[in-house]
Amino acid sequence: MEPPTIEFREIKISQKDYGTPIKKVYFVIENKRSSVMENFYNLDKKTQAQVKALISKMATIPQYQSPQIRYALVGYTYGEIKPKPHRFFFFQMYGDALIFFDYCIKKKDSLNHEIYEQINQKKERYEHAYREYVQRR
Repeated sequence: MEPPTIEFREIKISQKDYGTPIKKVYFVIENKRSSVMENFYNLDKKTQAQVKALISKMATIPQYQSPQIRYALVGYTYGEIKPKPHRFFFFQMYGDALIFFDYCIKKKDSLNHEIYEQINQKKERYEHAYREYVQRR
């Protein structure tokens, strides 16, 4: 069995609308699929615009704060954007980059420890792959 192929695709931030980006924004593609983008495109247009605006502000405004963003979850080094109740986009800050690597929906309550651990394992794999990606550039 071949190891998974992991790619990073940059999301361009509109300078016209948000100013000059201070961070690059990427999403992960693993084996030609991206849970982040597949689920993003399944959201309604209003929520898509909301997520785009949050990400753009994170990329252009130093230390941008919003109640919908947690930069680090308790006990973990990754963060989440929560545009609607029970929908989560997970990201890792790495130097001058924001890397969106996972998406999860939970119908009620909150995510449990096991799910956060699984997400953390993905984050660590992608972080290692991103380091290699940066070295190749």
